[in-house]
Amino acid sequence: MESITSVNNPQVKAAANLKNKKFRAETGTFVAEGLRAVREAIAYGRVESLFVTDDEAERLGDWLDKAVSRGARLYRVDGKVMARLSDTKTPQGVLAVAAMPRTGLADLRPGLPDPDAPVVVLDRIQDPGNLGTIIRTADAAGVLAVLLLEGCVDAYSPKVVRATMGSLFHLPLVQHLAAEEVLSWCSRQGFRTVATCLEGASDLYRADLSGKQAFLLGNEANGVTPALQQAAAERVYIPMPGKAESMNVAMAAGIILFEALRRRRYGRM
Repeated sequence: MESITSVNNPQVKAAANLKNKKFRAETGTFVAEGLRAVREAIAYGRVESLFVTDDEAERLGDWLDKAVSRGARLYRVDGKVMARLSDTKTPQGVLAVAAMPRTGLADLRPGLPDPDAPVVVLDRIQDPGNLGTIIRTADAAGVLAVLLLEGCVDAYSPKVVRATMGSLFHLPLVQHLAAEEVLSWCSRQGFRTVATCLEGASDLYRADLSGKQAFLLGNEANGVTPALQQAAAERVYIPMPGKAESMNVAMAAGIILFEALRRRRYGRM
């Protein structure tokens, strides 16, 4: 394992640059920080390099050997270098540079292994924490893939990656998609589009959620665009008997996805 003590080391500079979207796009790589995220990256992703402090090297144990066996380069760094690499005030002591999966719509395999696994379509989601939480929730609910329309925050930004808690490595993500492209794909693959909105919509708990669904969730401030609402086969809302006018989009995603999962497993009941 090579030791690095200078923040001006070329490997450190290259990894630190990945905080910037431009460099992520140019290199096709991103960073995952923290013990859990790095373990998931090693297990399910393609790690190109791994930076670790002495304390975290002991905690990772055999995971370091596994990373090396899969082609990763290992670097032992001190706290000063780790602070340069991290975008948090309190670095976690281990950071991986991983390759972005080159996944497109054509790579998705609807029906495998769950014949009715839904997809999540996101329209202009801006908050990294929201996007990361939606990805983590989609992973937990057995979603086939998360599809990001043009205008969404970058799924591989450090804040999003951190919020996914490793789920980013478990399910396919497809970014920078045009709405027309996604709607056409959904139609060809037999997905019924269901948009979330407040007007002209059905109660989620009474709506037909049978078969394969593509759930459309919209921008935090403005929701799903009117054009996408009109294009959807069904529009649903979550009944809220309290006084709140709306709820967080990541919370709404959890409610909808797990109601859909309950229907797939147990029917209406």
